[in-house]
Amino acid sequence: MKVIVVKQDHSRTRSFRVSGNRLVAVAATAMSLCLLLGGGLTYMTMKNDTSILLTEEGVQQWKVELDEQKKEVDIVRREAERQIDALTLRLAELQGRITRLDAVGERLTVTAKLDDGEFEFDEVPAVGGPEDVAGSDSFHTKSSLIDAIDQLSKQIDSREQQLDLLQDLLENKVITDSAFVAGLPIRKGWLSSRFGSRTDPFTGKNAWHSGIDMAGKRGSDIISVAAGVVTWAGDRYGYGLLVEVNHGNGYVTRYAHNQAAKVKVGDVVSRSQVLAEMGSSGRSTGPHVHFEVIKNGKNVDPQLYIYRASK
Repeated sequence: MKVIVVKQDHSRTRSFRVSGNRLVAVAATAMSLCLLLGGGLTYMTMKNDTSILLTEEGVQQWKVELDEQKKEVDIVRREAERQIDALTLRLAELQGRITRLDAVGERLTVTAKLDDGEFEFDEVPAVGGPEDVAGSDSFHTKSSLIDAIDQLSKQIDSREQQLDLLQDLLENKVITDSAFVAGLPIRKGWLSSRFGSRTDPFTGKNAWHSGIDMAGKRGSDIISVAAGVVTWAGDRYGYGLLVEVNHGNGYVTRYAHNQAAKVKVGDVVSRSQVLAEMGSSGRSTGPHVHFEVIKNGKNVDPQLYIYRASK
């Protein structure tokens, strides 16, 4: 093969002959150099990257990483167990509060005299409504367990406050009803003198009688016609041994001519509680109770109250 070499400015040329065998040898030499150079670079790269080459050092490195991951998993597991324990305690607390609310509800049901089955605290409240389907441009995220428990706790707090308020209102109503003046001041006896104008048993003259007299057996029970607070328990001129009870709302009752008092000033008494023993102390002709009802500072006919039904 004849090869001609021309200078760049074309001023000189040079030619020489190369045989085919020699040309093949040169090409083979060039290819060998390229392979050696590429192999060397590849070896250097793999030698520097121990994560690719599975050497003993690489295996040890993987073991170290696995041990670290195991430690992280253990930490996560312990944290999860701690949170589960905390949630368990929280749920137990909420269950205790729900039990208390159920007890309060049952008590309120009895106090309010609701019909059986009208308000059941031991049943899950009925709920419902159409399903809210999320649109293509919106989505709902599911609340975490902790958020759900917190929300339940807030609902229980609200329900507890409402029930406490309802209980207070009902108890106040019960107190008001028990302070309603109604009934007889004795368990056994008879009406011996009415309210209003009458002939005085000592002078024989016309006189005003500010209450009614109910006769009975000496020592028999004198009872309160309503709940209230004792404001007098002692002797008073004309009344003998007197017990006076303030029932609120402007009502006061008096029980006179007793032989013994069973209460003292400041005592809180309930309806039908024994206040005294029937006697004949003071200005009296025999065992009886002089019973007065005072409304807003003015005496009224007790017969308007002794025969009306209590609340």
